[in-house]
Amino acid sequence: MIEQIILTIVTSGIGYFIGYKKSKNEIEGGRLENLEKSIKIYQVIIDDLGKKVEELTAHIVRLEATIDSLKQENSKLKNSI
Repeated sequence: MIEQIILTIVTSGIGYFIGYKKSKNEIEGGRLENLEKSIKIYQVIIDDLGKKVEELTAHIVRLEATIDSLKQENSKLKNSI
């Protein structure tokens, strides 16, 4: 009778320990999956922002060229008066 109680306690303890480790591993696995998804989302955002920065930089260069052209034209008009 005592042997059965001890065996039951030991078996329950081992089952609890194994179940706890398995549960902990599943939680960590879920966290890693969520982290990977977050990284992918952030990577898409970063790529989109990089493209937008390139577009805006090109636009700034065009605007600066236009400003320079207008300055030259303005200077010519001032000199002709």
